[in-house]
Amino acid sequence: MSHFVSRARAALVGVGGALALLVMSASGVMAQGVKINEKGLDQSKVCLSCHGDIGKRWKESMHARSTSDPIFVASYYEAHYRSGGKAEKLCLRCHAPTAAQTGATMLDDIPATDGISCDFCHSVKDLTGNPEKPFVLDLGVTKYGPNKKGDVKQHTVAYSELHGKADFCASCHEYKMNGVGIMTTFSEWKESVYAEEGKPCQSCHMPEVKGRVADGVTSERGEKVFSHDLAGSHSIAQLKKALALKITRIDRKDDRMTVSVDLTNSGSGHRVPTGIPSRKLILTCEVKAPGGKVFQEKVVYEKVLFDADGYELDNDARIMLGEGRSVAKDNRIFPKETRKETFTFYIPKNKRADVSVRVDYLYKPRIIEETEMRIEMNRDGLSSGN
Repeated sequence: MSHFVSRARAALVGVGGALALLVMSASGVMAQGVKINEKGLDQSKVCLSCHGDIGKRWKESMHARSTSDPIFVASYYEAHYRSGGKAEKLCLRCHAPTAAQTGATMLDDIPATDGISCDFCHSVKDLTGNPEKPFVLDLGVTKYGPNKKGDVKQHTVAYSELHGKADFCASCHEYKMNGVGIMTTFSEWKESVYAEEGKPCQSCHMPEVKGRVADGVTSERGEKVFSHDLAGSHSIAQLKKALALKITRIDRKDDRMTVSVDLTNSGSGHRVPTGIPSRKLILTCEVKAPGGKVFQEKVVYEKVLFDADGYELDNDARIMLGEGRSVAKDNRIFPKETRKETFTFYIPKNKRADVSVRVDYLYKPRIIEETEMRIEMNRDGLSSGN
């Protein structure tokens, strides 16, 4: 056990890779001495030596931390033991996709520390449709991306329509086992108005921002790049854009007060919350009554999975190992949907009451952390002198 704990600690501070956009115009000054691996995958530091603007954003992303994020590390090691090592194949195909190419499956091994790296994503030529081996890779000097021209000395560029499609994201953000949808972010999007309007995942999670595609190089779009911070549920700003909340009406009759609330998924192209079912939304209506008394009512929006024995699964490792056998509840909010909720309180007639509502995103994962254990085993003392 100590072996895995030491590796887990190393993974907590592991250096992520880079999902940089390896496409550029032929003009500009590139880093000297950069050599592309013609037969395999490069480490992200090779890519970042030229793709500075993109790399800075990517290094702060959860893709860069896909093998060092403490939430994943804790769940992965628990899943490893629960599954007798089978979790390695299941989890690392997305969190450390280079592992399948190199055989380096420990989280503190290079290139697993690169996470979802630049060269991996930009070596993807096609998709297989097989969830166990979803990607077709073209390893070498050709890099695939959304630019249509711009071969440079370091590598060639191949235009890829796939890199701008939601299908690319679906390879990891859609996961079913035993006929039960565990992570259904892609299918949620596919059934939404965003899909009908042709707005893929990238339009929200990789919008254009100011920057150069490579140091000293301007792409065909000018000084704009697709943001590689890939902001999602770990971004407070992204979460705040997802929902709109409003008290629409307060009715009082005698000592009965009714509060009407609209909660709208106004800014997310999938259901909220999405991802692992252990994530929840909690809508709270609070009333401060005369004398300082506070009353609360809540509504929880969540997807609940039951195991084979009919118990709720609230452990990420068990959920991802496919121990869910049925969906017991799913009242998460669809894209553009407005939920109209009503809360009732009993307040003395003609007395003032202050009403507020809030919506919280709740996720309670397990995390490996260092804990000090200090036990006094013995003590002695002497007095000396007068």
